[in-house]
Amino acid sequence: MSRLAWLVVLLFAASARAQLPERRFALVVGGNVGAAGHARLRFAEADASRFADTLKELGGFQSEDVRVLHQPTRARLLAEVRALEQRIAEAARRSPRRSLLLLYWSGHATEKGLELGSETFTFAELKKLLGASRAHVRLAFVDACKSGGLVSPKGAKAVPGGFALDVTSDESPDGTAILASSGPGENALESAELRGSFFTHHLTAGLRGAADADSDSRITLQEAYRYAYAKTVSHTAEVSGVAQRPTYALDLKGKGEIVLAELRHSDARLVFAPGTRPDRRWLVVRDEGLGEVLELREDPVKPQRLALRAGSYRLIRTTADDVWTGAFALTRGEERTATTVTLTPRPFAERGAKGGEAPRELELFASIGLNTPMLRGMGLTPALLLGGDVTMGASQTLRIRARYQDGRGQDAGLPYALRSMGGDVAWLWRLPVRGLEAGGRLGADAVRQSVASTSEGTTLRGRAGVVLSHSLSLGGRFSWVSEAEAQLASFRLNGRGVLRPAVEAVTGLGFRL
Repeated sequence: MSRLAWLVVLLFAASARAQLPERRFALVVGGNVGAAGHARLRFAEADASRFADTLKELGGFQSEDVRVLHQPTRARLLAEVRALEQRIAEAARRSPRRSLLLLYWSGHATEKGLELGSETFTFAELKKLLGASRAHVRLAFVDACKSGGLVSPKGAKAVPGGFALDVTSDESPDGTAILASSGPGENALESAELRGSFFTHHLTAGLRGAADADSDSRITLQEAYRYAYAKTVSHTAEVSGVAQRPTYALDLKGKGEIVLAELRHSDARLVFAPGTRPDRRWLVVRDEGLGEVLELREDPVKPQRLALRAGSYRLIRTTADDVWTGAFALTRGEERTATTVTLTPRPFAERGAKGGEAPRELELFASIGLNTPMLRGMGLTPALLLGGDVTMGASQTLRIRARYQDGRGQDAGLPYALRSMGGDVAWLWRLPVRGLEAGGRLGADAVRQSVASTSEGTTLRGRAGVVLSHSLSLGGRFSWVSEAEAQLASFRLNGRGVLRPAVEAVTGLGFRL
């Protein structure tokens, strides 16, 4: 091979090596429970899971390099950090690729540090951990009250213009960047409407395309912060009257951009055309998984694209005067325009109150069930149930049912039957998994027994149970509701009061009014 050919090969190899993609590692932590006296958060753990999904879908993070922890102990957290650093060191020995470490936290914090239940991981320890990492680039996103103390113990200033970070060169930067969701002493807010915190919600929406200021389908660290800052400040001021101002600290050497998301990696895209209504909001709600919500305001100049997973969604368009909703689906590789989704109006009164409270809705359902009977020797007895669900606040449901049950069997060759009519009330709490609820139930029935067609009178039965319920959206206003319950029944048998355990399974169709 000639010298010229060898030179071309070497130059090509050097160029390929310089352009090798980073090996990216992430530790994503969410904790709903803080120290004693702090209210339990509703969405911190769900925020962590959604953010991790976004990193894996769009951020160039391989699934095996992303660790997600929910409510870890301090020991577990430190063990995961050590394991991640070992993977970073091993990757450096095997390949010349650069490495990036991203730490994300959503949960409670004080001026001292992050709260892991009754334990604390101080801000000083977090900074030391970042500084000791062998990764070339180290990023931290902290979504917690008073998290600005991580940026500066004596107070930090939020900069509306975004980072003071020059991006005029292709040279990759080295160093540390820390983004906090609030300033020192500020509270970080959650929204029931968005099903998450304001900061993580807008940061995630930005990574999915809302922050793409130059329309190059690449979301940089600078773009993501600018978008999350502006939206968090305006949105929190709008709903609470007090603006939450994210802060940041940078120690990066080099002038290259840190690209956090590549929209070309997405399953599908939803496109929003430019609009002239500054008060118009679009909410995109995923029907599967964690039911994440993405919010956009119309841009008067350029179209906006959201990178989404293939699946079923609901689109909600709101203004100060009306609310329109519609269901749609995205297939892999599809790019769809929001204006092609058929929307229908909803009564204005169904909207949530200012401050992000969930709207109160009524859903009616009809279902059938099978129940283990009161008396031994009988098979499973069928039940017919009619009722309704009423949403109570952001995360609870009141379920009221009327029921009819008919059971038959034989005892010593004699046919007998039990017929009951009654009702019950359940109070259910929504779990982090989309459509899943759990709670307790109390009920009472009038039970009539007959033996060999001869009535033996009527008795009263009381019931108390523990319920696990799941609702699956069928599109539009219909859903499929399934339920499992373990219960105790109290009634009189041969003149004595008895308690009998029972198990019930119910499934049926629901219709949201």
